[in-house]
Amino acid sequence: MKKQALIALALLTLASCEKVIDFDTTASQSEPVLNAVPSAGKQLFVYFANTHFFLDSTNNQPVGGADMTLTVNGTDLRPASIDRCNYYFNHTTRENDSLAIRIRTNSRTITAQTVVPPMPRISQPVAFTNDSGSFHLLIVNFNIDDYPDRKDYYCINIRQRDSGSRYSPYFQRYDTIDTTYNTLFLCNDKALIDSFIATNLSVAGFSPFNQLLTPDDKFNGQNHNTTLTLIRLTDTNEVIPYLHQYTLDIETVSPERYRYLQDISGATSPLQLLTEPPAIYSNVNGALGIFAANARRTFPLITLTGGTQPPPQKQ
Repeated sequence: MKKQALIALALLTLASCEKVIDFDTTASQSEPVLNAVPSAGKQLFVYFANTHFFLDSTNNQPVGGADMTLTVNGTDLRPASIDRCNYYFNHTTRENDSLAIRIRTNSRTITAQTVVPPMPRISQPVAFTNDSGSFHLLIVNFNIDDYPDRKDYYCINIRQRDSGSRYSPYFQRYDTIDTTYNTLFLCNDKALIDSFIATNLSVAGFSPFNQLLTPDDKFNGQNHNTTLTLIRLTDTNEVIPYLHQYTLDIETVSPERYRYLQDISGATSPLQLLTEPPAIYSNVNGALGIFAANARRTFPLITLTGGTQPPPQKQ
């Protein structure tokens, strides 16, 4: 009885502490935002807009009177076309392009610069499944042929595409699924893993990632072999046949993008539930945002079919 009384008292206390936050949607000060990731082999474009209140349904608010110049290896370019807040240039970004942007508005001048890194030199990955133990594993092995005499930064992801029909027991219906996301994988390569993560966030020597960021400090100029491991979980509600496709994405990234991705990763870490969120890095002067480059290679790994539910019977 005492235990029930204490629970009721706790609920009443929480209810009494409820607060309503008032938002003033008219007094908020709008700020310009410049975001761009020039990528080797892709058409160059930038996003430039004003910030907006998060409950505002108008997601694109162009900056009026913006005069934009992009300097590529010393040559000035003007936008060839504009689609709402996206500014497109007649230039396919190349490795080692030196890029600088300058935007003049009615109230300020905004600048930023970056250099496009070279494409990562990656051997053709070998991917295979291992179902001999307690877990169903997908193992990926490849070499990173790192460039000598330069500082390189890498970003590694495994994308998973799930496609098919899935039974929802709660709603007692079949739903069609087709979604792609960065999936969790494990790595125990000390040359790639930060020492803090390897010491504090590992189990049996393996650290979990849905995005692995690493400099080449421990393998500069070397042909480095590494292995990634993914645990494949079984969903008993998937309908036969259910498609699982896996793709390896490896980027070389500019120092600005590396630092930005590090801050984003730190801000979304579960550890931030206990601490103040860090400030997110920006190399844009005069506005919010990031102007940082990458070069990406994509490798289809393997396609697997799953599912345990039989197909639904036609009525």
